[in-house]
This record gives sequence, C-alpha cells and structure tokens, in this order.
Amino acid sequence: MSEQKSRSRHLIDPEIISAIDLIPTSDLTEQTLMESRKSQSQMMPHIDVTQLFPVTFEEKIVPSYFGGPDIRIEIIKPKQSKLNKMPLYYWIHGGGMVLGSPVFDRPGNASLAAQHGFCCVSVYYRLAPEHVQPSQLQDCYSGLKWCIEHAEELGIDTQKVALAGGSAGGGLAAGLALYIRDQKEFDIHHLRLLRPMLDDRTSIAPDHPYAGEFIWTKQSNYFGWKSILGLEPGQEGVSEYYVAARAQSLAGLPATYINIGTVDLFIDESLLFAKQLVFDGVAVELHVYPGYHHLSAMFPEAHFSSEGAESSEHALLKALQLL
Repeated sequence: MSEQKSRSRHLIDPEIISAIDLIPTSDLTEQTLMESRKSQSQMMPHIDVTQLFPVTFEEKIVPSYFGGPDIRIEIIKPKQSKLNKMPLYYWIHGGGMVLGSPVFDRPGNASLAAQHGFCCVSVYYRLAPEHVQPSQLQDCYSGLKWCIEHAEELGIDTQKVALAGGSAGGGLAAGLALYIRDQKEFDIHHLRLLRPMLDDRTSIAPDHPYAGEFIWTKQSNYFGWKSILGLEPGQEGVSEYYVAARAQSLAGLPATYINIGTVDLFIDESLLFAKQLVFDGVAVELHVYPGYHHLSAMFPEAHFSSEGAESSEHALLKALQLL
C-alpha cells in the first residue's frame, strides 16, 4: 500500500512504523487461515527460557471441569522464590481467537517470574473456527481453576491472582473475569488487558477513518469473531462471557489495566470499556499511545512500549500488594 493511498500511515509513531512493511497487512479469511497458522508456527521462537532466566519450565495436562478434552498449560516459576507463596499470573495468548499459542509469550512470563517471583501459567485453549464458544471460556476457566485448587502443589498464594491477556487473549481474559465474578468459586485480584479484542460489533461498525488500517483489520476481526461465535457478529443475545463489551455491568471486577494505540482497530472499544469500568466503580488505569498499532509490542525499546511495560508492571504489583 503506497503512502499516498494510506489514510493513517502518517500517524504511526516512527519508532514502530517498520512493522507495517516487514509484515504486510492481509485480511484473514477461511481460505488463508491454515497458511497463516503454518507461517506463524514457523516464526515461533524455539527459545529455552531456562537458559535465559533463572526459572523452571514445565508443561502439564489438566482436566476440564466441563467434561471437555484435557487442557495443556505451561508453568514458569523462579528457581528460587523470594516469597513463601508465589503470586499467580495467568496469561491468555492472542491470535484473533483463531491463531497463536503461549510460545511467543514465554520470555515475558519468564522475566516476570525471575524478577518478581511470580508463578506464570499460560493456557493452550482450543482455537476457532474448529471450536466455538464456550470451548475457549471453559478451557481458560478450567486451567485457572486447576491452579487455584492445586495452590499448595504449585506454591501459589490464592489471594494474589492476576488474570492477563493480549489482543484476543485480552478479550478472553475480560470475559473470563466476568464469569469468575458470577461463579463466585474463587477471586482474581488484577485484570491486565493489552490491546484487547473486546467487542464483536466493531467488525460490523462503519469503518474508522484512521484506526485498523494496518496489521489487524476490520475484515480479519470479522473473521475472528464469526469463527469463535459460530454466527454473524453483532447479533442480539450473545453472552458477555464471550464478548465482554456486551456486559450490562462491569461492577465487581478487580483493578484493571488497559493499554491501546490510537491507530489500533480496538481503540474505540477499549475507551468505551474503560469508561464503563469507571462508571461501575472499578479502579481502571488506561494508557493510550499515540501512533501505536497492534504490533507495537514487537518494539520493546520504543518509548511508549517501554513506558507501557513499566506502567503495567507497576499496576500489577500494586494491585497484588507487592510494592
């Protein structure tokens, strides 16, 4: 796409603009999904985090609490914890509901475990369109509930539990937080939403004049939501556990951190979600980064990426009373 024809290229922060040329934007469809999965799997870094950080790495197969198939989780812990009981950081990966795995996020989780003594757990939830909701909700809930029920075995503090996710994982985390709130089986104490995919209706709304041109487009978003819901996006009666932005009330959620870029497709839904959190009496910290797109996390040294890492870490430690 030439600069002359682009509606938003001039708005992108120069520190992170190279991503849109390195990874050309293409709409995700049923026809391109398998090739996209194959390409992504080839890009997955085969990094042994135990060689980079003083941590242990373990995979476990845990049961579904809903009669579904067993679920794989991966657990990263500090080799020597400074705490008697470790806070739990439960991470849900992104990928538009149809791609991805926790592999990309291992270094970040290992760093958190090493620096601050977290037990970091990531879940391999079933992907759409092969599996529609509530498969993802059930997998994510089962993985977290297993951790809570095996707190002694894991060495975790069930009074210091953070639920986090990026992009589609952020949307799944928000829906899961609502489900946990209503089930009342256990509590979470912090919700971290990074560039979250919160509202299926964005995919059928009028085009944004500037946001969503690059990386994750409205068409890709439509495909992701149609895949996971198993029906056309925007219909009435969709559960707030699947689409958190549909919730009538967000009251009762824990302190929440959200960050989003101004040219990210999810900018409007993130702003509206933060506004609803404030209205419903939830402590929310919102960071909006000028000229940041959906792959801004690829540039950890960029100014606002660095600021985001620092502010989100502070919010996490503060919410869990670790400061």
